Amino acid sequence: MVFNRCARELLMAAGNVSVISHDWWFYILATGHGGQVHYDPRPAIDYRQHGNNLIGSNTGILDRIFRIRLMLSGHFHQWNDVNLRALAPQIELLTQSNRVILERFSKARAASLPVRIKTMLRSGVYRQTLMGNLGLVAAILLRKV
Repeated sequence: MVFNRCARELLMAAGNVSVISHDWWFYILATGHGGQVHYDPRPAIDYRQHGNNLIGSNTGILDRIFRIRLMLSGHFHQWNDVNLRALAPQIELLTQSNRVILERFSKARAASLPVRIKTMLRSGVYRQTLMGNLGLVAAILLRKV
């Protein structure tokens, strides 16, 4: 990860937080603050994979099946709990529009199915890929988000 001085200062303001994935946490915090994230189409290093990775690559069918099992077992729901707890003291660092998204997302997670669907749709929460968005819809329907 490479980031500018503003992003560094944002991280310093947030301080030490206990999260599942530090790069995902930084993505949430930076974009919630109004920052932009740029993905280099030509990475300069290889992604290090090993048997103890919490989250590995998502390129093969077995990887996708593994992620579906994680979602169904409640891991993603727990990880969202951790991220929401980490964001709570940082709420003032978020833009007003992202505070609204966060509030809607938080409320929708505990709502009845019709309210959950409506509130999630209104929240503007999305994933980066078609498969990710289909997984998000499934997680919303199954109350696993």
